[in-house]
Amino acid sequence: MRYLSVLKSIFHYAVHELVVLEKNPALKVPVQDSVALKKDVKYFSLKELNILLEYMMSYKYQRFPEYQLYYMLMYFLSRTGLRISEALALKWSDIDGNKISVNKQTRRTDNNEVKITTLKNSSSYRTIQMEEELVHELRKFKLKQNEMILSYEGFQINKDGIIFQNYLGNYLTPSTVRDSIRDYCAKAAGVEYKGTDGFRHTHAVLLLESGASIKYVSQRLGHKTIKTTADTYLDITEKIEEDELKKFASYTAKKP
Repeated sequence: MRYLSVLKSIFHYAVHELVVLEKNPALKVPVQDSVALKKDVKYFSLKELNILLEYMMSYKYQRFPEYQLYYMLMYFLSRTGLRISEALALKWSDIDGNKISVNKQTRRTDNNEVKITTLKNSSSYRTIQMEEELVHELRKFKLKQNEMILSYEGFQINKDGIIFQNYLGNYLTPSTVRDSIRDYCAKAAGVEYKGTDGFRHTHAVLLLESGASIKYVSQRLGHKTIKTTADTYLDITEKIEEDELKKFASYTAKKP
């Protein structure tokens, strides 16, 4: 898997940077799905998520109070289901209308520096659609980001054009995000910290509870198999089981 990851990176560079190849042949190599199956998946209920997002909307940062970076990041994660490493690598150029292309991720080097790498497997490369409200919020955030860059000398622009940059123009690291979100959860009344994957799990659970198909959720999350999605999520929400049982009872009920 380590050798394959290196090969993917080399071919990705050849395709997208050098433009000497049309396709990445390493993506065709079949690999076992490496998404971990978790029995104790932590996620926010819809009520908890709304409490946290409302708190973040009103939170005032010390340096630049109007730059709501973590509100936008949390909202984005909860509406897309992206892995934190995928979200932190996103560029504004990855957005085309209401669609977003997921094709890279961030990793931390031994020197604690951020490195952009290829994704874990071929199914992780995907294009997902965003709802109108999220598109609207992203446009507002981009306008605010550009306004901050133009208005404040201390607010730097990221040379890669990433979406979730800090005011110094740097990439956020997963460890920084984890510590910050844990702190914000502690301040938001009644919201327990669920880890950085909590928003991804929340997105999946809310999709399933709203009636989305398991296949749609699996493709949106970038899972290699539907079984991974089913084994991870179908047994953690009572609402799904209750709704399905009601359908069965209604179908089999004796008609008067």
